[in-house]
Amino acid sequence: MAALEVSRVGVILAVADVERSKAFYTGRLGFAVEAEFEGPAYAILTRGGVRLSLAEQGHEAGDLPGVVPTAPTGHGSPQALLVLEVPSVRDAYETLKAQGVAFASEPFSPPWGGGRCFALDPDGFLIELEELA
Repeated sequence: MAALEVSRVGVILAVADVERSKAFYTGRLGFAVEAEFEGPAYAILTRGGVRLSLAEQGHEAGDLPGVVPTAPTGHGSPQALLVLEVPSVRDAYETLKAQGVAFASEPFSPPWGGGRCFALDPDGFLIELEELA
């Protein structure tokens, strides 16, 4: 059997306000806007070969009947975690904290090495900033 060919990996996040989330991901995390759509609001962002789509919550997709994505109600029960590998977790933490980004945890070093911490986007999605060992 042939291996599945994948050209890009991405995630779709249901968000309360696409414009607010787009501003966060482009302004704070360096994503670029690839495309935008209206009715309902939808934006495709990219960075480092990754596709991050932001979909206005509460709308059933025409190709996925019966599924209505919604933004999380808090970071205690995440629907998804976005992982961003960074050269230095401490530097990323300090830079983003100075820009007003909220965090669920401060940087720490797990037993296997490297470091990580968890930022929060405007809807409460967890963003793991990870420094590999």
